[in-house]
Amino acid sequence: MDFTILPEQDALREEIIRFARTHLNHEESFTVFSKEMWRSTAEFGLFGLCVPAEYGGLCESYLTAALTMEALGYACHNNGFIFAVTNHMWVGLNLILLYGSAEQKARYLPEMIEGKRIGAMAISEADAGSDANAMLTTAVQDGEEYVINGSKIFISNGTNADVLIVFANCADNGRKQVAALIIDKENDGVHVGANIKKMGLDSCPMAEISFTGCRISKRNLLATVEAGDSIMKSALEWERCYEFASHVGTMQRIMEMCLKHVQERKQFGKPLSEYQAITHKISDMKVSIEMARRMMYDIAWRKDLKKNAYLEASIFKLYTSEAYIKTCRDAMQIFGAYGYTKEYGLEREMRDALACSIYSGTNEIQRNTIYTLAALGL
Repeated sequence: MDFTILPEQDALREEIIRFARTHLNHEESFTVFSKEMWRSTAEFGLFGLCVPAEYGGLCESYLTAALTMEALGYACHNNGFIFAVTNHMWVGLNLILLYGSAEQKARYLPEMIEGKRIGAMAISEADAGSDANAMLTTAVQDGEEYVINGSKIFISNGTNADVLIVFANCADNGRKQVAALIIDKENDGVHVGANIKKMGLDSCPMAEISFTGCRISKRNLLATVEAGDSIMKSALEWERCYEFASHVGTMQRIMEMCLKHVQERKQFGKPLSEYQAITHKISDMKVSIEMARRMMYDIAWRKDLKKNAYLEASIFKLYTSEAYIKTCRDAMQIFGAYGYTKEYGLEREMRDALACSIYSGTNEIQRNTIYTLAALGL
């Protein structure tokens, strides 16, 4: 495995850092979704990062994408907006790219790359969060159509999404299976609830979405019914890698804030950098960043080789989420009362970070997955 960063990859990373610092840190957009920032991001070309040129994409590697997501987290302070972007790219657009028919790709990918249509994935239900197999939403075949009934909750990009990747129970040939379906928001029978108020990530809207007699063409089925469960597992794998890649960059940014602070702030006549109780917290941050970054590179390398990375993605998600939360907590301690104020932004970073131990599968579920696969010798 050679993870040497090529000059062109480094140039793209620097380019996204400049772009994000210039266009994605508007103070007024930390609490609401910014359509202006979304348009700028689309024009920059980020949404089509790994998509073939025939659909308007840049055809970059998945390793390059990981570097880019890390750079985005480093330079953009708006974690909610990043969350909206990664949901659109990795569990919306990317699933159509990987599993869609030629007709589906031609119909959806260009407009999603251009930012004209926003993507989202709908798995979670009120009584089926970590236990996705308990979902009650159904897709019943009726001639050349599927009729969808049920309700999904905590859907990121929910109020904004135009294209939904919905997972539903589908009885096919007498067997209960999970189907992955592309549903347009404008379809009759799609009902989008109000924005759910959250502790953090305010600029990524979240909503409940329900389906009442929603009819869609069989052409909107992703791959086959038999492939639905595999697609769902694949979606979680991609999500756990590329949503958390940005957190590696965010941890780097927070660590650099702390380094600057401990060199400038004095207590008892000495800079904080002379107190090991403080500097060891920053050492821990550095260790976490380097370990997470190497895991991220390994997963991206596997994806470029079309290898499975389900175990690796679970480990990465678990490790990175807990390191990210600890980094924010330690940064607040290093900054003391200043860290608790709105001015420095660390209290917002802390609130945003806390959710990452829940989304993409709770950390308890990741530990279950890791144990199960380890017990099988994988």
